Amino acid sequence: NVHNVSTGLFPYLENVSYREYNYAKDHYTPWHSSSLAENRFEKICREDPFGLILQTSWRIIRTYPDGFRQDSSNHNAVYAWNYGIQMAALNFQNEDDIMPLSYGKFLDNGGCGYILKPNYLINAYKTRYSPLDSQLNLDFPQVLTLTIISAQFLSRSNSTIFDIPDPYVLVSIHGLPCDHQTRKTKVIQNNGLDPIWNEKISFRIKYPKMALVYFSVYDYDAFTSDDKLAHFCLPLTMMQTGYRHIHLRTKNNDSTHSTIFVHVDIENDDENIFSTRL
Repeated sequence: NVHNVSTGLFPYLENVSYREYNYAKDHYTPWHSSSLAENRFEKICREDPFGLILQTSWRIIRTYPDGFRQDSSNHNAVYAWNYGIQMAALNFQNEDDIMPLSYGKFLDNGGCGYILKPNYLINAYKTRYSPLDSQLNLDFPQVLTLTIISAQFLSRSNSTIFDIPDPYVLVSIHGLPCDHQTRKTKVIQNNGLDPIWNEKISFRIKYPKMALVYFSVYDYDAFTSDDKLAHFCLPLTMMQTGYRHIHLRTKNNDSTHSTIFVHVDIENDDENIFSTRL
């Protein structure tokens, strides 16, 4: 038996049913957590989004994929993070496009698995933060300009196929809905060793602290769907300016010898300088 004094040192959470904000405020404490299947979570987001955000400012809420996902696919964890959800459970056995976003999200803070929320999420009662209100001015908007220069040592999409890749780079921003954007380069024919693009793309991002930058390299195919060769995702707040090699990952977040050579420029968005920020 564990001594009663020792048990007081063990951190724990008591799972309780999710209730509306006023009830939770009066009856729940910070160690009371609630788990929401994705359909229930989406229903609450439609009916009482601000109440959900307020609860995530002082207690832990968890979401998880619904049981109808027999293929072990994942719900969009970015949607949950936008509402302040601290724990978005995922099906790790399925390497879909959501998993790289999760790996990228938690690269920050040394990759320890814990990251701080922006102040406007922590102080939501004061800021009235809403992920769907693009008129709120709570962050410092930025312009991200990337020059996709070249790539090196891209693998074939399938090791049993001898076809040389026809690569292109797709860059997407994932965060608040107002910041979701995608750009892609032209296709380079028959060159997986050292394709050169020298293409410049830009993104105007209103909420940089919530934004993830997702690099994907695809093999173009005229007759079937394009195959993803490798990828890398990271928070915008971790990006450093200047010339950079992006070391790409493949399925299961395994490292590769493939890289993208880029130039990164990040500037304040002078056309969207706001007077009210936290």
